[in-house]
Order: sequence, then structure tokens, then C-alpha cells
Amino acid sequence: MSLPAGTEFAGYTIVRKIGAGGMGEVYLAKHPRLPRLDVIKVLVEHVSNDPTFRARFTREADLAAQLDHPCIVSVYDRGEVDGRLWISMQYVAGTDAAALVKASPGGLPLDDVAAVSDSIGAALDHAHRHGLLHRDVKPANILISATESDPGGAEERRIRLADFGIARQTDGGTSLTSANLVLGSFPYSSPEQLSAETLDARSDVYSLACSTFELLTGTVPFTARTPMMMIHHHLTTPPPDVSSLRRGLPPAVSEAVRHGLAKNPADRPPSAGAFAAEFRHAVDTTGFFPAPLAGTAPPPRARMGASTPIPTQTRTMRIRGALPPTEAGGLSTAPAPPRPRPADTGHVPPASSHGHGFPVATAYSELPGHTVPGPALESTMIRASGDLHVIEPPPPETDPTRYTTASLACGIAAVPLSVVGGFGLPVGVAGWYLAGRGRASPAARLARTLCVLGMLLSLGLLGFTIVRAIALQF
Repeated sequence: MSLPAGTEFAGYTIVRKIGAGGMGEVYLAKHPRLPRLDVIKVLVEHVSNDPTFRARFTREADLAAQLDHPCIVSVYDRGEVDGRLWISMQYVAGTDAAALVKASPGGLPLDDVAAVSDSIGAALDHAHRHGLLHRDVKPANILISATESDPGGAEERRIRLADFGIARQTDGGTSLTSANLVLGSFPYSSPEQLSAETLDARSDVYSLACSTFELLTGTVPFTARTPMMMIHHHLTTPPPDVSSLRRGLPPAVSEAVRHGLAKNPADRPPSAGAFAAEFRHAVDTTGFFPAPLAGTAPPPRARMGASTPIPTQTRTMRIRGALPPTEAGGLSTAPAPPRPRPADTGHVPPASSHGHGFPVATAYSELPGHTVPGPALESTMIRASGDLHVIEPPPPETDPTRYTTASLACGIAAVPLSVVGGFGLPVGVAGWYLAGRGRASPAARLARTLCVLGMLLSLGLLGFTIVRAIALQF
């Protein structure tokens, strides 16, 4: 049963409903005593009435409440009202990464993806050190706060990981955590999670890699019509290369994502922070930078923190326009100035029908050592060394018709010269060679015939002369 605005629930005053799912509903609510807004998740009755789930929820909410990290949405309180379990959490005004992907279907700017990876990697490492797995890392659970400006005018945003309410201990050992339920979302679940195997931190690494894949390309690594087909893909199908879905991505970036999506946990980075560091290194060392804007000064860039990623440091995100609102996360939009249209650098921005001010794509410069051909060069571009062969026009003295004419003259001369000391033989050979260099035509065939006739007559005359000379000796 939904709670209308103004309803008192567990001391909170409901402001509005901001989301719903199979597990329950999410509300924005006023704190009963403090001047702030919190988010309350109210679970559905049939879930709340399950004794095993109730014990699991209570214990894991208590564990999640102990997490204290700038990149993790804080858990404040929990309880039960009228047989329905609830949990209150920090409210993050802004948007979520899923909404950004929806507004930018061609993929987010590479630096922004790296900032998300840095923050979520640090958040997961903190949770893992405290014995908790998230098991549902996905863009919808990555919250990005509204733009904040410091006194210096720099824009800053905070990136946080939400929804630790289904976290489990990494010891994998008690009856409360061994229900073998796949609580994560199929498109982001690790192979071992879908196989009901024992999980460790590398399961969240796989989910973070799936999320990074989507932020880069606008789509998840695997799509399927049924959950069973999705499970099959995660277990057996090699993931596609991100560079095949987004033109121009550096090979190092593709390799970092592929490393995180390894089927075998032993083949992945050992921690979420290690994956984030590998991805950040790939981004920072390939020269894959935003292209300059046409006719304008570069837009102000949000503070990204130190150039060297620090696992416990809050990463911030660059802003290039107004952010799309999302009701699913209960987040409001903080408007920003519209971004000028990027210059034409060969990257075609994908179309978008969302109508948000947030840019749907970012133009990137080419990699170092590569140039983008202009209109004057397009006619001479060769895609590969074997694709095109430029044939120079033959000089006048090597015109094929001249070869044919010369061979015909040799053929005509070879016949009479064959009876003059056998001179028709070399002349016929020369004419045969020239006929082969010329263009195929009736004249060339006639020249070859005459040359052959002259060579045969010359050989016959030479043979007759030799035989007669031998006979006269006896």
C-alpha cells in the first residue's frame, strides 16, 4: 500500500514517492526532529513476513549502518511499522548514472566514467574491508550529487554508491546468508553469483566492470530475451570489445574493461580499487582527451581531485550541462549552463530524444600520431596498403599500341629475312616479345603469326644448310 504525501510513518513525514520495485517502495520524507530530508525504503509485506529475510535484513542493515565513507550513501535507521520493515538512508539531491546513460546513449565522456570508477572502486574497497559485499552494483545505484561550487567558482560533484541493504558478509558462512538467492540484477551479476557459488570481492569487481561497460557504450555487455539466456551469456559468452561499440576508444581502456569481465574470478583484478586504478591508468596514459570547442573558450571543468587516484578520496565529476532528473532515485536536477556544440573532429554524436540539457556526446580528439583527413585529403585516403593500387599512365614511348606496331614490323621483316642467312630468327624472337608487351588485338595476333612463321623458316633454312654441308663432306 502506497503512502500518500503528508502521511506520518515511523515518525517521518512523507513528502513524495520517488520509486518502487519488487522489494518495496521508496519515499522522500522529512526527518521527525532534524531539518533535513531522508530516503525511506518500505519493504512489501510478503517479504517482511519471511523470518529468514527479516533476520537477514536486520543484521545487514546494522552492518551497512557501520560503513562510513564519503562515496557510500549512509544508512541512518531501520525499524518495523504495521508488519512492514523499513530503512532510512541519506538523501542525495542530483541524479544517478543510469539517467546519465539514458540521456547520453552513445556513452559518457571518458573522464567522467573514470571518475565514477574511482569513486565506486573506493566505496567497494571500504565495504569489503568491513566484510560486506554489495552484490547489486549497477548504474541505477550510483548516485551523483547536484553541482556544488566552492568560493573559487570550481564545480564539484560527489559520486556515491547506494543500496547496501542487500549486502552480505564476505565470510559466506551462516544460514542467514546462504539462501543462494540471486539478489543482484541479471545484466550486472557475476558468473559465480548466477551459479550460486561462494562470493568474494571479485564478484563486485565484475559488476563494476559491467557498469563501466554501460557507461562507456550506452549498453550492457549482454542482452537477452529471457533470464536464462542472460545467465548463459554471463557464464559462457565472451564479452564484446567496448571499442567495437564506441569508435576510437584506446586499446588500453578496452583491455581494462575486459580484465574486469573475466569469467574466472582469479583472472580479474583482486579488488574494485585495483580495477579502478587500472581503468584510470588506461584513461590517463592514452591521450584520449576532449576536443576543443569551436569558436569558444573551454567550458569550466569540475574539480576532479588529485591526478593520482587515492582509494579513500572522494572523486568528483565534470559537468557539461544540465543533468536529467530521475524519479527512480528520488533526485532533483541542478541546472547548469548549456554546453556549446563541439567542433567536428570525426566523432559523430549520437542522437538523443530526451530533450535534456546534458550533452548526449562528447567529441574526442584522435590519438597521438593520427590525423583526421580533411575534405582535400579524402580523395587520396587509402584505408590499407592493399586496398587501392594507383596505376601511373604509361609514358608515350611505352604505349601498348607502339609495342604492337613494332612487333608487326618485326613479323613482316622476319619472313623475307629468314632466307637471308637465318636473320629471320632473331627478328622473329624480338617481334614475339614486343607482341606480348602490347595490347591484345587482331594486329598483335597477326604480328605473332608472322614472327612464328619467320622463326620457323629461319630454323628450317638453317637446318637444311647444316645437313647439306654434312652430306657434301662425304
